[in-house]
Amino acid sequence: MDYGILGQLHVAGRPGVSAPRARKIETLLAVLLVKRNQVVPTEHLIGELWGEHRPARASAALYVYVSQLRKLLRGTGSDDSPVVTSPRGYSLRVSAGELDADRFTRLYELGRSRYWDRDYPEAAAVLREAAELWRGEAFGGFTDSPDVQAYAALLEETRLECLELLMETELLIGRHREVVGQLSALAKEHTLRETFYEYLMTALLRSNRRAEALETFASARQNLVQQLGVEPGSSLRKLHHRILAGEMSDAV
Repeated sequence: MDYGILGQLHVAGRPGVSAPRARKIETLLAVLLVKRNQVVPTEHLIGELWGEHRPARASAALYVYVSQLRKLLRGTGSDDSPVVTSPRGYSLRVSAGELDADRFTRLYELGRSRYWDRDYPEAAAVLREAAELWRGEAFGGFTDSPDVQAYAALLEETRLECLELLMETELLIGRHREVVGQLSALAKEHTLRETFYEYLMTALLRSNRRAEALETFASARQNLVQQLGVEPGSSLRKLHHRILAGEMSDAV
């Protein structure tokens, strides 16, 4: 099976298998993917699906949704389904490599290891492969389940850490001109993430675009002051000072 949550929920890998379209079944699958290979108690699933507004026969309704999900994931020509029933609740069997989020995490950890080994070209290649697994917001911006919300937030933070390390590594191997566009987009999308401003200023400075680097600092300062009421951090201020002083530093 192939499960995708780094974007709109996606299921493939068997003939006739498809992602659910009904919202409750989609929520059920998302929760089971978050808790993959664990038994999720019936009562917990009911809470995730309905919150405080559970129907009178919530257990029966859950049973119906599980049956429908089991059928969707079984596909055609097979009696086997990854949805497993236990006395306490339900679980979803997910093997190694079947979930894109697990593949992303493994690649990120490998890239980080290559970075610490100072194998920067290999680190950049692996980190880029990890970042390219993302097709949009985790779970397509899904907000119905507290479990899914929490896991999506964790994945997003890890994605940003991956992108920061990727951009740093690209600068270390001299690809400053190649990453200016991506860094510019990241800085505009994540206006409070100072690291992206710092790397963008560095890339612009090394590309002989000093005026744009100074404009980037001004934009960063405006966003931070207006949205948080704080000045840029010391690292960003020091880089700004070096640019004003005309220093062409090779440090990231």
